[in-house]
This record gives sequence, C-alpha cells and structure tokens, in this order.
Amino acid sequence: MQNMFIAIVLLVTPMLVFADSEYQSDVHYQALVPEQPGAEGKNVRVMGFFWYGCGHCSALEPYLDKWLEQKAEDVEFMQVPAMFNRPDVIMHAKTYYALNQIGAKPDIHAKIFHAMHVEQKRLRTEEEMEKFLQTKGIDMDAYRKAMTSFAVQTSVRKAAVLAENYEVRGVPSLAVDGKYKIGGLEGEDMIGVMNHLIDEVRKGKAIDN
Repeated sequence: MQNMFIAIVLLVTPMLVFADSEYQSDVHYQALVPEQPGAEGKNVRVMGFFWYGCGHCSALEPYLDKWLEQKAEDVEFMQVPAMFNRPDVIMHAKTYYALNQIGAKPDIHAKIFHAMHVEQKRLRTEEEMEKFLQTKGIDMDAYRKAMTSFAVQTSVRKAAVLAENYEVRGVPSLAVDGKYKIGGLEGEDMIGVMNHLIDEVRKGKAIDN
C-alpha cells in the first residue's frame, strides 16, 4: 500500500494495442505546458522517469530494453530517477547515478528491479542496498565515494528540477522532446504512444526546417 502514492495505478482494461489513429491528447498522453527544451536540430529526446521501487517501472523495463535495441539514430534516450520527497526514493536516485559514475555494468539496474519485485527484497535503506550490491560484485569503496560525490549530488538536484518542470507525479512516465508526457498505460501501449509522438515531433521539425 505504501507505494500507491508514487506508482501510477493502471486501470484494469482489456489488453489492447492502440492504433496510431486512436491516440488522443489527455487520454493517452498530455501536452506539456509550458513546453520544455527538446533535442538540438532534427534529433528527438525521450526521457524515462522511473523508481526502482515501482512495480510498473519494473514491468516496463523489458519493453524499453527491446525498444532501445532498435531505437532510431535520431532519438536520444535519457533515464531519470524519480525524485519524490522520501528517503528511500532519494537514496535510489543517488544509487542510480553512483552506479553509472563508477562504470557498473548496465544490467545492474535490471538486477535491482528483479531483486525488489521478483525476489521481494526491500532495498529501502543504504545498508540494505549496499549488502545487495556487494553480492553483485560492485566495488563498494568506489560506490560509497560516488554516493557522496559532488557529481552525484548535482545529478540528483538536476533530476529533481526535471521532475518538477515535467510535473512528474507518478512513474513510470515518458516525456517526448519536451512536448508530451505519457503515463498510466501498459508497457506495450506506452511504447506505441511514444513511437507515435516521436513521429509527430519529427514531422514538426521537418516543417520548421
């Protein structure tokens, strides 16, 4: 129950994959007002807001991984840890950036999701997280230094600003080039809406240029 205020509650609806023509503003996505900065030139930037403790984020990961394997070159993808005002959420955000800073293998993030949502490990405190990461071969001295580093603190502050600017109130959320935000859909539908909005942004940039 304690996760409900953070994780978006998905409506129990038939598992349908919507056609592009059926995607509607304020139904399948929201237009961001005001718009936020997008990618430079003809590129399109996608941001994925997540939290390790969110079951829906964990469920979305396989779909995102598959999409990333075939992502178009003009699409930039950036993951952003959620920044809600809770100690465990903030610790998870710091963990994400610290692991990236020390060059941990990318699959460590999937392992954290698996531990929390399949193995039912809590990983809600720094002590619990450290014990888990130690079993995965993480250099704990480097990790601890990174957790308190200026770079990680700066990244966490930037993530908090992004979450505020994009009005992220639940996760997972996807934002497309500062113009649109998607949330509250099943994994396949979220990817479908995202691809549709990427195409819409491309069309707009082609007209502008």
